[in-house]
Amino acid sequence: MIAALILLLTAQAGAGLSGTVLDAAGAPIGGAVVEVSKGAAAATLTSSADGTWSVSAERLAALGAAAGVRVRVSADGFTPRTYDVSLPAAALRTVLDPSGITERVTVSAPAAQRLSIEASATTLDAAALASAPALMLDDQLRATPGFSLFRRTSSRVANPTTQGATLRGLSASGSSRTLVLADGVPLNDPFGGWVYWDRIPMAAIARVDVIRGGSSDVHGDEALGGVIRIETRASPGADLRVEAGGDQTARVSAYGGARMNGWTAGAAAEKFTTDGYITIAPESRGPVDVKANASSASAHVWGTGVAGPVTLDLRGQYFDEDRGNGTPLQINATVTRQVSGGARGIALGGAWAARADVGAVNYRQTFTAVVDVARTAERMTNAQWVGTTAGGASVEWVKAAGRMTWLFGAAARRVRSNLDEQRFAVTGVPAPVVRTPARQQNVGVTIQWAFRASPRLSIEAGARGELWSSSRLDDASADRRIGFFEPRVTAAVRISDATTFRASWLSGFRTPTINELYRSFRVGNVNTLANASLDPEESAGPEVALVTTRGRFSGRVIGFATWLNGALYNKTLSSTPALITRQRTNGDVRAAGVEVEGEGRLAPWLALTASIAGIDSRFTSGDLDGLRVPQVPRVQGSLGVRLTGRRGVSGAIDWRAVGAQFDDDLNQFARWRTP
Repeated sequence: MIAALILLLTAQAGAGLSGTVLDAAGAPIGGAVVEVSKGAAAATLTSSADGTWSVSAERLAALGAAAGVRVRVSADGFTPRTYDVSLPAAALRTVLDPSGITERVTVSAPAAQRLSIEASATTLDAAALASAPALMLDDQLRATPGFSLFRRTSSRVANPTTQGATLRGLSASGSSRTLVLADGVPLNDPFGGWVYWDRIPMAAIARVDVIRGGSSDVHGDEALGGVIRIETRASPGADLRVEAGGDQTARVSAYGGARMNGWTAGAAAEKFTTDGYITIAPESRGPVDVKANASSASAHVWGTGVAGPVTLDLRGQYFDEDRGNGTPLQINATVTRQVSGGARGIALGGAWAARADVGAVNYRQTFTAVVDVARTAERMTNAQWVGTTAGGASVEWVKAAGRMTWLFGAAARRVRSNLDEQRFAVTGVPAPVVRTPARQQNVGVTIQWAFRASPRLSIEAGARGELWSSSRLDDASADRRIGFFEPRVTAAVRISDATTFRASWLSGFRTPTINELYRSFRVGNVNTLANASLDPEESAGPEVALVTTRGRFSGRVIGFATWLNGALYNKTLSSTPALITRQRTNGDVRAAGVEVEGEGRLAPWLALTASIAGIDSRFTSGDLDGLRVPQVPRVQGSLGVRLTGRRGVSGAIDWRAVGAQFDDDLNQFARWRTP
């Protein structure tokens, strides 16, 4: 996104290390603090009036930095940058973005900082991800307060259509209420909104930022409850990871990157397989129940370089997955291809960035019904094939003027899907294939403003206007067009050098997906019907946060309340032991809670983390008034220990607890423990 970090390949600067610090307009920043560290040893210096700085070879030797160092550059009013440098190195040119606005756009807190101050974001860097005991990325993110998955089931065995991420209790169905980005490009499935968590090879992930709270003023559609931002590696080097475990589970993930002719390029690939496990409780299983297995392969390629005054980057992704969904006849498969490109530079005294992406997804799935209570056999009920193409483009420009910073942006996205469906009679005779062609598009503009009123007070405000249109191409009467206006305002006060208080009003929205409007499905004895009349979801509410950092310890307490109008949930229409029928519909929800996070670095090689979240999420209208929102636990918490030794040896221990939740809107089916 906006001018993250530019490393110029210039002449070698001898055995020392030097660089220049500039703002987004290219003006030098004097007095910037530059910290060069190797492990616990560090050298701190400031940039001169022309933005330059240098560290002598002798000083580097005193740090024990023979092969490489970590460099952190910071300045008042700017977002810090942290990066690793291999020695010997060319002169570094660091461009710092104004803080506040860009923190909301890219969440560019230092990699070593887990808890951000400017946003309710939790950062997991590559080291934390690599050492986490959990295998899949969605399981690793469960240690973040407020993060939950539909039905709790890991993506290792879950049907893709239930892999929706939810933050702060804004759940109720399988679609994601959180926008997931990889290098600025959405990972949410364009047809259904769910997330394939293994699309990006784990060896290629540099960090993950989990940003909680409505963020549609910046990101628009799908950022109802927040944003999960995945940043991939873009540096020379190589990495190979081989993992294996029970249930015939194995994963191989590899990464490689190199510099050549002014460009840095690389690739990553991953292969994953598991026999999975039976997802039906032992007391309810029958002969028809088998393990939910999965096999997937993913690839990621990238290249970045400087062409005159413009920095360019190109990326491509491929993903292929096959799954068994717990019975012999229930299967699904997905193939995804996506390419994207971006450019950034300086214009009109500010920094600009543009990005575009295009992709295609092919998805197929079968559905069955178990024919008897003893679960001895099944029969086909439905087969579906979905072909989707999607693309989008965005442009942003940010300018700092004195104590104020402005950001202007525009974005557009378009989705086109064909849903082919074949139903089967009770006798097994298939009906003709029926096609539902549909199209959706979003066009939005955003403006953000930040004002540093004093060294201790900063104010931010922003708003986004977006127009959503949806059409069924074989039925003009289904055409819809709805506009949104999403505001945000934030005030942050530095109570002391170590403590900051922040208060915000946040908003978000999510439009119904093509999947929710037109695709029905059946899982076991639960049949869920589509609803072409669904309305969008809109959220709004306050958030307050207190963040403190004292030496090696940091902590944060957040309180929030969110009103979700038009909350989309699966309404129970009828219920018998043989068949439960539900239909997607809209309601209203209020979610309120408290999140507490803490981290202590007891030693350079030892860190402790702890978090707990208490959330009360309830319906506030209609027949369900007062009932709890399904799939939202009241309490969840985690404790973690991270150990980083010499020679790359690391380890971690995580403990996680999740409270009770209901599986249905009527609160009749309680789930008390994680499978």
